Amino acid sequence: MKKLTKLKTKPNLQESRLRENLELLNQIRADALNDIESLTQDFQHMTLVAESVQRNYRALLAENQLLKGTLLSIIDECDCGQGNRCDRCWEILKIIAIDNPEETPDAARKYRAILSQLRNLG
Repeated sequence: MKKLTKLKTKPNLQESRLRENLELLNQIRADALNDIESLTQDFQHMTLVAESVQRNYRALLAENQLLKGTLLSIIDECDCGQGNRCDRCWEILKIIAIDNPEETPDAARKYRAILSQLRNLG
């Protein structure tokens, strides 16, 4: 029988580079999938947070409406007349209507600052 000897061949550099590139592409794709999954979870969390903020804001608006209704009923039950309101009723009306021009811009500025902070988080 003939003895066959295996010849040792030098590794093909081009083939090794191609295999390394394929492996690297597979790793990049796997990382991209993980990043997309993580981003999806982040969006789901942000959605839950936004829904919670929305619920809380609705509750706050309802509470504010209830408080305004209570204050208006205090005014209605007061002995002073509509054309001749007492100091307490005028103060309540000013608070409800936000007649004070110094308070309105400040509240608007605070609201804008909060909005910009929320937008910077995203």
